[in-house]
Amino acid sequence: MDKTLIKEFFRPVIIFFIMINALCLSCGKWLDAKGIDHIVLMYANLILFLLALTTCFIHIKSLRTNNPHAFVRGVTLATFIKLLVIAASVAIYLVAAGESRSLYAIGAAMGIYIIYTIFEVTGAIRMNRKRNAQG
Repeated sequence: MDKTLIKEFFRPVIIFFIMINALCLSCGKWLDAKGIDHIVLMYANLILFLLALTTCFIHIKSLRTNNPHAFVRGVTLATFIKLLVIAASVAIYLVAAGESRSLYAIGAAMGIYIIYTIFEVTGAIRMNRKRNAQG
């Protein structure tokens, strides 16, 4: 697989991670005033970023095989892994934070999750199309 395709696949995910962290650091007091704990949001962003990288590697591996069903299995596996890790992370956070939990931060993290998923799926589909066009 072409290295430039892989770079194009990871670039939006990395840029988005940096943007969210910069936003949390620069607007931390404002986010806290709105009820969104910026530290929780940064940790959630880190978890989602690591999940996005992991699932991107799964997509790349599934695209390298000649089996057409491998791509579908890769997407399903990536979704299942993300679901388990996110559910466990939210449950652990809610138990550990107790009364000082920030539900708005969890909501904002779910919005970030949707954006990461959009980047992953569009990147995987783009790579699949280019791979099929090459032959």
